[in-house]
Amino acid sequence: MSKAVKPLSIIVVAILVAVGAAVYLSRQPDQVTETSAAPVLNTKGGGHFRGPETAAITLVEFGDYQCPSCGAYHPVVKELLNRYPQQVRLAFHHYPLISVHPTAMAAALAVEAAGEQGRYWEMHDLVFEHQQEWSANPNPESQFLALASRIGLNANAFMQATRSPHLQDRILQDVVRAREANIDAVPTFFINGERIHVPLSINAFVDVIEARLHK
Repeated sequence: MSKAVKPLSIIVVAILVAVGAAVYLSRQPDQVTETSAAPVLNTKGGGHFRGPETAAITLVEFGDYQCPSCGAYHPVVKELLNRYPQQVRLAFHHYPLISVHPTAMAAALAVEAAGEQGRYWEMHDLVFEHQQEWSANPNPESQFLALASRIGLNANAFMQATRSPHLQDRILQDVVRAREANIDAVPTFFINGERIHVPLSINAFVDVIEARLHK
């Protein structure tokens, strides 16, 4: 396990440099608002998509796997997708706020590593669902490996991928997109390019979606 700490430390330092060593605080949105003056969201490249390309609505989420608020919103977002399987598409972007969530980067790498074997969303769900179990561990590598095994991933390929500079760069590019859009907290949501703040409620999300569908 000692060998795993060094690569993670290097990655943490790289992210700290990339984000300017700023200290960010997670927050939970408390009302539905749209900010038309917000910077234009760069949607070119990056992100992982869940739902049909023909969906009328694209819900973009910038999230952090160790963030408690992101973990709380996860089942709400999943339920929204279940209710609108043809109308809503989710685009998830990484924004690990490592100054307050030190293992968020390791979690993002674990999910990306699963994606290299075609199981991104399965790992995405498991990492959020087991957030309380691994987030207290300063080196949760073995826990991520156990989750990877549960969905049938090749263990050696998975571990190699978690150390991939290519996957690290993919996450860093999401961080750049977040900063370009002046995102300073997670989770942050956009609907069809417009930033919104939605309470932690499936009904609140449904209201927003219904309003958009009936415009």
